[in-house]
Amino acid sequence: MSFLNQILTVPVTDPDGARRRRLLNILLLGVSVISIAVIFIVLAINQSSQDMSILIYGSLATLGGTVLIYLINRSRNSGFIASHLFLILLMVVMTFSDSPEQVATGRALFAFTIPIIMASVLVGARASFVYAAFGDLIIIGIALWLRIEPNFPAVLGFLLVALISWLSARSLEQVLNELRLMNRDLDQRVAQQTLDLTKALTREREEAGRIHAILEGIADGVLVFDNRDQVIIANAALGRYLGTPPEEMIGQHFADLNRLSELTPKSKQEVLDLFNTPDQYKSNVRVKWDKYTFSVNASRVIDNDGELIGKVAVFRDFTHEAEVEDLKSIFLATVSHELRTPLSAILGYSEMLKEQAFGALTEKQNSTMIRIMNNTRRLLAIVNDLLDQAQIEAGRMRLIQRQFQVQDLVEGLHGVMDQIAEDKGLTLATQVEVGMPETLYGDPDRLQQVLVNLVTNAIKFTDTGGIWIRLFTPDPSCWVIEVKDTGIGIALEQQSKIFEPFGQIEDLATREHGGIGLGLTIVKNLVILMDGEIRLDSQPGHGTTFTVNLPIKQS
Repeated sequence: MSFLNQILTVPVTDPDGARRRRLLNILLLGVSVISIAVIFIVLAINQSSQDMSILIYGSLATLGGTVLIYLINRSRNSGFIASHLFLILLMVVMTFSDSPEQVATGRALFAFTIPIIMASVLVGARASFVYAAFGDLIIIGIALWLRIEPNFPAVLGFLLVALISWLSARSLEQVLNELRLMNRDLDQRVAQQTLDLTKALTREREEAGRIHAILEGIADGVLVFDNRDQVIIANAALGRYLGTPPEEMIGQHFADLNRLSELTPKSKQEVLDLFNTPDQYKSNVRVKWDKYTFSVNASRVIDNDGELIGKVAVFRDFTHEAEVEDLKSIFLATVSHELRTPLSAILGYSEMLKEQAFGALTEKQNSTMIRIMNNTRRLLAIVNDLLDQAQIEAGRMRLIQRQFQVQDLVEGLHGVMDQIAEDKGLTLATQVEVGMPETLYGDPDRLQQVLVNLVTNAIKFTDTGGIWIRLFTPDPSCWVIEVKDTGIGIALEQQSKIFEPFGQIEDLATREHGGIGLGLTIVKNLVILMDGEIRLDSQPGHGTTFTVNLPIKQS
C-alpha cells in the first residue's frame, strides 16, 4: 500500500493541486487497467472484425496516452495541463471507439458524459460546461458530416449533466474552502494555545526555579506534604539537620521518616500532633531532635473552596537560644536560691529588732526598720517569683497534691491579703457558692499562690471599690475561681502581653506600682500545670475579671 500511495501521490504544496493530481493518477491507473483488460479480452475472444480492431487500437492508444499523461502529471507545475490532456484523450477515444453513426446518435453517446463529469472534479466546476460544449460539437459535427439530423436531446442532456456536475463540484469546492478556513483558524488557535502554554510553562519553570532557590537558600528546614501526608518537598537545610538527603524523604509519610525514631516519645507525639490537630496553624512547638532543638511552625494549606490540599512545616534551629534559656534558668534558679537565705535572715533579724528583742528603738529607728522589712519582703517576693519561673521553664516544677479544705484556702487568702486591701481602703470579699465541694484534691500551696497573685495584681491596679472572689462549680467535672476588681482595666491590644514573662503594660500606673512582671506568668503556668485554663475579661475604666477553670480530680 505504501508503494501504491507513493505512485499516486504528487508532492506539491497546493492542497487543491495535490488532491486533483492524485485523483488524476487514480483515474489514469483505472483507465490503464481497463484498457489492458479490454486488450486481453479481445485477444481471448480471437474474433477479427472491424469493431474488435477499433477496440484493440483504441485501448492501445488509451494505454499509451495514460502513461504519457502520468509522466506529465508527475512533472512540476503541470497538473492543469495533464488534466486537460487526459480529458481530451477521453473525448478522442470516445469519438473513435465506435462507428460515426453510433457516436452521433446511438450507443456511444453515453460515453461523452464521463469526461464532462470528470472535468468538474479534475479541472474545476466550470470546466464541465467546456467539455459538454466540446462533446456537443463532436456530435453535431459528425451528424452534419453524415448528413443526418443532430441528436438535440443528447446535446441538451450533455448541458444538463454539465450543470449537475457544476453544482456538485461547486458545492464540494465550497465545503473544501470552508474546511480549509476552519483548519487555518484551528491551526492559528492551536499555534496561539501552544505559544500561551509555552509561556505558561516557562513562567512555571521560572517560578519553580525561584521557589527552589529560595528553599535551598534559607537556613530553616522546610517540609511540604500533600493531602495524604506524604512529603513532596524537603529542602537541603532539613537534610543537613536530619542527616538524610532530601530526595530520600520525597514520597514518604512523615511518620515513616528514618530519623523520627530518634525523638523522645513526648517530642515525637508533639510533632505528629502538629499534623493531626484541627487547627490550621501551630507555632513555636519546641522539639529536641538529636543534638538540635527546633522551633516548629506548622500550617494546613487550604484552597479557595476550603478543601485541604496539603501541609507545610518549618523547622527553625533553636538550639543556641534553647541553650541560652537553659543557662538563664539555671542562673536564675541558682541566684534566687542563694539570695533567698540571706534575705530571709535580714527579714528575721529586722522583725526581731522591731519587736525590741535587742533593746528599745527610737521612733525614727522603728520607722526605718519598717521600711527595711517592707523592702525585704518585696525583694524576697521577687526572688521567689524568679525561682518559681526558673523551675517552671526548666520543667522542674512539681505539684504536691493532697486533699484540702476549700475553707482553708479562703481563710489563708484573707489572712494574707485583708490587711493589704484595708490599708488601701478597698473591699475584699469572698463567696463560696452552694454546690461547691467542701474538700478538693490538688496542691493547696500552689492554689494559694494563684489566688494571692491574682488578688495582689487586682489590689495593685484598683484605687477605689474592691475585689470580689467567687468559687463555684459550673458542672460536676470542674470548679472555677473568679477574681473581679473595679480597677483601671486593660486595653484589648495589651491583654495578650500580660501573661508573657517580664511583660508589663507600658503606662504610668504600671510604672508607679512597680513589679517585674512575673506574677501573672506564674499564675498561667501553674494553672496549665494543673490541667486548667485561665481567661481574661477587661475594658479600660471598667475593671478586670480573671477566671480560672480547674478540673475536679480524685485522689
